[in-house]
Amino acid sequence: MFMELIEKLLHSFEALEAASIQFGEAVLSDKDLPLLLPEYNGKTSRAAAVASMNQMWHPEPGEVLARSGVVCCSPATIQEAMKLNSKKEAFQATIKSIRECTNGKKTRIDKLIDRVLQQEGIRTKELEIALNRANLNRLDILRCYAKIRVMPKNLQSISWTWARTHSVIDPISREDAIKEAHALQNPETRDIVLSLLARLPPGEMLAYKKELPNQLRANLVWKEDGCIKRKAVTISGVVLSQDEILPKHVWRDDPGELDSDAPLGRLKRLDARIDPEPYIKALHLHLYTGGSHAK
Repeated sequence: MFMELIEKLLHSFEALEAASIQFGEAVLSDKDLPLLLPEYNGKTSRAAAVASMNQMWHPEPGEVLARSGVVCCSPATIQEAMKLNSKKEAFQATIKSIRECTNGKKTRIDKLIDRVLQQEGIRTKELEIALNRANLNRLDILRCYAKIRVMPKNLQSISWTWARTHSVIDPISREDAIKEAHALQNPETRDIVLSLLARLPPGEMLAYKKELPNQLRANLVWKEDGCIKRKAVTISGVVLSQDEILPKHVWRDDPGELDSDAPLGRLKRLDARIDPEPYIKALHLHLYTGGSHAK
């Protein structure tokens, strides 16, 4: 069963790569249509847009890709985008099947495959060659999952904005934190973390807190059946327009981190319940103020 899943993974990845290449060629063929890469410092070109939309690997050192933009495309290219999105769905479903065989733990794909193969107790030469060719250790899974977004027809305007920096805050028990500590790769860091956790009483709850980058959003205005439609969406990457002309547009640069003392509503109240200084920086763990708080 495991070997069948790995083979299915390789086949779905090959199909994903092929669809990605076809989509890129289709975008390039629409060379007479306009495009916009508002914050890209390099040369604005369809090749730059394709490189961003087709990104499936962790970038090389110094590599900079366009983070946003609008590319006008032909109906044929839109169809290729839909085909690519279906291959992304199939690839994601295969990854999910493999994760379910390894207790659903998130880890790098090459490590995930190694774990599955250890359970199976076999690794053929052909599979070894296929894995090396796929170079899965550099694969950015989230980028493989990310769909190519198509804007509604008759797009009148798009204005980008940023949602403020926010945090992920989840409770974690001392015992679960110890399990996480044992997985740390650096022996010295692992020993320090385990020592700090040993000072806490059994059952003590900590708070996992990780800052997230500001989130890019866009306000869209388009015409549909003679009526003006408006919608605010969370957006990422370069998007496709089904029109032959670019919409009116407004770009706002990422404001970065804002004043940490400014009110953040409910999230700020959650933050106030934990020590602002991390107790264990390597695991993003904080102590709750006033004792253990799991609720």
